Amino acid sequence: MDNKLLSWIEIDKSALLNNLTAFKKLVGSKVEVMPIIKSNAYGHGLIEVAKIFAPKSNWLGVVNLDEALLLRKNRINNKIFVLSYFDEKKLSSAAGKNIVFPVYTLEMAKMISLAGLKARKRIPVHIKIDVGTSRIGVLSNEAVNFAKKIKKLPGLEIQGAFSHLADSENFDQSYTNKQIKTFQEAIRTLEENGFNLRYKHLACSASTIINPRSRFDLVRVGIGLYGLWPSKGAKDLFKRHLNGFKLIPALSWHTKVIQIKSIPERTNIGYGCTYKTKRLTKLAILPIGYWDGYDRKLSNKGEVLISGKRAKILGRVCMNMMMIDATDIPGVRAGDRAMLIGGQGREYISAEELAEKAETINYEIVTRINPLIPRIVV
Repeated sequence: MDNKLLSWIEIDKSALLNNLTAFKKLVGSKVEVMPIIKSNAYGHGLIEVAKIFAPKSNWLGVVNLDEALLLRKNRINNKIFVLSYFDEKKLSSAAGKNIVFPVYTLEMAKMISLAGLKARKRIPVHIKIDVGTSRIGVLSNEAVNFAKKIKKLPGLEIQGAFSHLADSENFDQSYTNKQIKTFQEAIRTLEENGFNLRYKHLACSASTIINPRSRFDLVRVGIGLYGLWPSKGAKDLFKRHLNGFKLIPALSWHTKVIQIKSIPERTNIGYGCTYKTKRLTKLAILPIGYWDGYDRKLSNKGEVLISGKRAKILGRVCMNMMMIDATDIPGVRAGDRAMLIGGQGREYISAEELAEKAETINYEIVTRINPLIPRIVV
């Protein structure tokens, strides 16, 4: 770690590999695990995480073509699956690069076909079927007719089909089971009509963990690979059935105190004067704010760790700074490390804790960390 850094993210390589191994063991050798590294690898660093997972997996999943091409630029050679969308203008540069595309409209199928013809390559596609999440995808009862239309197009190859679950994190799995059944019926109908689907995939982290019926040939694991549970319900439901499956959080967020000063009793702190000191207060200033991705809803709620002790945020989180009550932390001074996520001594602040206080989910806490903050693999 560069001692001159004022804020940085540490990514625990051994934790990531532990989590990937845990998922592989869970699903068995007949099911492939696709690490999902979209959106800057859920805030963990796209390239840094890709380099860790690449030697251990055939697949990597990204949200769009820009992310796929960035991986290729950084010499990541795994098979890449684009989950959602792409820029038509960049399609030609992706042909023949082992990038697999989703297809769910005839227009996008024609774009892929044209790019494949120009490059004299057949671009592999997976049909996205909407089985009740009501986002992108062709409706399940229209999948066969859609597949017949795009099969006629040169320059592309129908390699598989996939979908996504809407309620897989719920303790009640009834809607998930309904979606699984709909997907199974769509796959059966496609195969009965002569479509040889090499890959069928539906499961995300939550369903991979708690609903074996969702796994098919391939599972797309995102949040769980980073050591974060998709939901408390998923964690509780899983622990009822199996033991020994352990996820280790891979991300910790660090910064440094930039100033210490004493503030008299009854002094207003920060914008809007939302906090007034109740005693002589030792105030620590940290160079982190909502620009950096620390949620403003944590104003007057969040805590950080300094010298292994919890210290509360006083006043509103600013764009680039926050103020901390360090009164009960002896010896604290400018330059000391503060931890926003992670552990110091016996104390630990998790993404889940911050999510609960900010009334959101752990996904948002980590993915919104500013990508300009350095990610350091340890």
